Amino acid sequence: MGRHARPWASGVRIGFFGAWDAGYPRNRILRAGLVAAGAEVVDLRVRERRVVFRYPRLVMEYARAPRLDALFVPAFRHKDMPLARWLAGRVPVVFDPLVSRWDTLVEDWAIHATDSLQAKWNRSIDRWALRSAQAVLCDTWAHGRLFSELGARPESLHRIPVGAEQRFFDLAGPEDSVIVEVLYVGGFLPLHGVPTLIDALAELQREDSSMPEYRVRLVGRGIQVDVARQQAERRALRHVVFEGPRPYAELPAVMATSHIVLGAFGASAKAGRVVPHKVWQGLAAGRAVLSGDGDGLREWFRDGVEILSVPRDDARALAAALGRLIRDAALRRELGRAGSARARQLGTPAQLGRELFEVFEAVERAS
Repeated sequence: MGRHARPWASGVRIGFFGAWDAGYPRNRILRAGLVAAGAEVVDLRVRERRVVFRYPRLVMEYARAPRLDALFVPAFRHKDMPLARWLAGRVPVVFDPLVSRWDTLVEDWAIHATDSLQAKWNRSIDRWALRSAQAVLCDTWAHGRLFSELGARPESLHRIPVGAEQRFFDLAGPEDSVIVEVLYVGGFLPLHGVPTLIDALAELQREDSSMPEYRVRLVGRGIQVDVARQQAERRALRHVVFEGPRPYAELPAVMATSHIVLGAFGASAKAGRVVPHKVWQGLAAGRAVLSGDGDGLREWFRDGVEILSVPRDDARALAAALGRLIRDAALRRELGRAGSARARQLGTPAQLGRELFEVFEAVERAS
């Protein structure tokens, strides 16, 4: 059962390994969930980004750690997986890629050409990382199918949704207001489709005479923020406010005044596979959530029941759905109640921690 093993029923000790981001929601949720499930979590974390410095530091962290029953390599740390597998020996290793490097950098962000050496290199990194773990997490089976195509063994895949932190579940319901507040919060990534949103808002603005008063807050910064700002200025959008980034700790307060939360509307295949944090957070908070349709979203939520979805990269459909939500307070309340109930069933830290703990148990039984 690994080095200095102990029964999984009592005091199992799991190392969180690599140069992982302690502030990233997915990592925070799963770490808190494991602790709630009864595990002791040991942070084997370094900040060095270059492998020549990072790997020696990680070796030192592992050598100083107390006895471990398993290693967990959190989101985005594909490059730390080979070292984790080598150090672990017979100790089980579970990897949570969350995304594919190749899919993100080549297909979604288009930073590298599809036939470039960088594209091939990142695809190789995906394969090495996915093949090195006894268990690989995916947030949707749609994402899991991509991981299989990139090298993950199908039997190693375990689906655990993104979920939301408890403080979003603890938010009070939206208050009635003269102004209907619409919220986008995120990194302006291509998969979010903010340019499509801007086109939709321009379409919706033509209907101002029949609309209640509303405001659209765009919070954050990222790849497409300047494009979105320029696009909004050209369209002379009157209801849009770019608020810039806010500390993550303030996001529940930012969401507290919202009535509608926006998800992802991008055209990429990745946008159809994922269910972003912002969607789970809005549902957890009991807000009406509007997002782009896709196989990933359908795995967890029903359109028109717990969430309202539209074809991705379709500004007219997005404008029509957003206008409907702005006009219909009863629909917003109904979606908010059903979405919150579904999110509580699936996506609390405690629920995700239990599911992840079961993954470690399954890997241990198979070893």
